[in-house]
Amino acid sequence: MSVNYKMMVLFLLSGFLGLCADTIVPDRPGFSTGTYTVQPGKLNVEIGYNYTKTDETLPLMVLRTGITEKLEFNLMYDGLDFKHSDQGSYTWSSDLIVGVKYRLYESDLYNFTFMGYTSLPVDNTQDISSESMTPLVAFLWDYTLSDTVGLCGTLQGSTYYDNERVYDFQPAVGISFAHTDKFSSYLELYSIIPSSTAQRGENVLDGALIYLLSDDVQIDINAGLGLDKYSDDFVGFGVAVQF
Repeated sequence: MSVNYKMMVLFLLSGFLGLCADTIVPDRPGFSTGTYTVQPGKLNVEIGYNYTKTDETLPLMVLRTGITEKLEFNLMYDGLDFKHSDQGSYTWSSDLIVGVKYRLYESDLYNFTFMGYTSLPVDNTQDISSESMTPLVAFLWDYTLSDTVGLCGTLQGSTYYDNERVYDFQPAVGISFAHTDKFSSYLELYSIIPSSTAQRGENVLDGALIYLLSDDVQIDINAGLGLDKYSDDFVGFGVAVQF
């Protein structure tokens, strides 16, 4: 996507924590998306808030529900973006996004999942709207290093139109840690590499502290550090509930 990637968010521990099928496994809060898919009859509601020195974004909402044992449907909406500058404050609404995830391969050691989605512009007069459908495809993976440590990442690409056709390559890799049965954390490095020199890329190191309140409720605190002059530092928090 061309703007506001924080929705893409991940759950780095999926696939190696040994969570039972009834325990919530959210995709938030990171850039990457976890390989796990929601089971049929279950609904994940994931909501968050993100802050940088120039803007605030909420509700960063994802609705996920299982269609089959391996396939889930996603409805995503970053919500309102409140921008602050010397020229004043502005509020815009982001695009609605629909997509699917499909588990390609599952094992105790590693997992592979395909993800595809597209944005549905809500207002082509607004700066954070892509002004046209913005498709994205991704290959998601995770790998178990031990009972408490795992690797995961994504290779994904998207395309959009901004005076010219632009293609983004968006790789990410992370490491996650299960400190207790309920408390976990992760670190992740991701990049956004546009095909056009007129577009600004991003390089960000982010991480989070995650706590499982119950089998159906997870909360998180997350933050990111921009590694170049075009990438913003950010902090955020969120909650995910399974019904």
